[in-house]
Amino acid sequence: MLCSPISGYPEQIDPLIFFQDVDLEKQKIMQVYNDLISQGKYGKASEYISRQEIHGYFADYFNAIENRIYNLQEYLLTIEPKQPFVSSDSEPVGNGEIIWI
Repeated sequence: MLCSPISGYPEQIDPLIFFQDVDLEKQKIMQVYNDLISQGKYGKASEYISRQEIHGYFADYFNAIENRIYNLQEYLLTIEPKQPFVSSDSEPVGNGEIIWI
């Protein structure tokens, strides 16, 4: 698969991951991959498909999604929280442009 499971966020935007349907030329590749999966050889299946020029929902894709989510969570934890609402017992002082309800 031609997908990098490493995420560069927030320093860079991660590239989009593209998928394709299996055509007749790649049918043999998918048959070997599915045979390995059905035999329970998940590691070998992952190694095999990662060496092929095929795009799909394989381990590399799910690892990339997981790493992107992890990096996003880490980044969000570094942002100082904003407080859009303020609790007050007094009337707000406006400049005439703000309508208070």
